[in-house]
Amino acid sequence: MPSEQDLRTKIESGLPDLHNLIVTDISNGCGQSFDVVVISNTFEGKNKLQRSRQINNLLKQEIAQIHAFSCKCYTEAEWSKVVV
Repeated sequence: MPSEQDLRTKIESGLPDLHNLIVTDISNGCGQSFDVVVISNTFEGKNKLQRSRQINNLLKQEIAQIHAFSCKCYTEAEWSKVVV
C-alpha cells in the first residue's frame, strides 16, 4: 500500500511550480483512502478535469493499489480565496 509520503514524493517530483501540497490518509493510517490538495500555477488555464488527469497520471500506479482517492487542484490565486 502506498503511504502519504509515497504520494507526496511522486507529486513533488512530477509537478513543476508546486506551491503547496496536502496529503491526508483518511483511512486511519491503513493506506486505503487519500485526500490530496495540490496548489500549483501549473494548473493555470486548465479546467478541473485536466488538472485531475494530470495528477491521476502521476499517481497511476499508486491509485491502482488503493480504495479511494480524492484530489483538489488549485492555482495559488484560487487557493488564496479558499483559505481566507
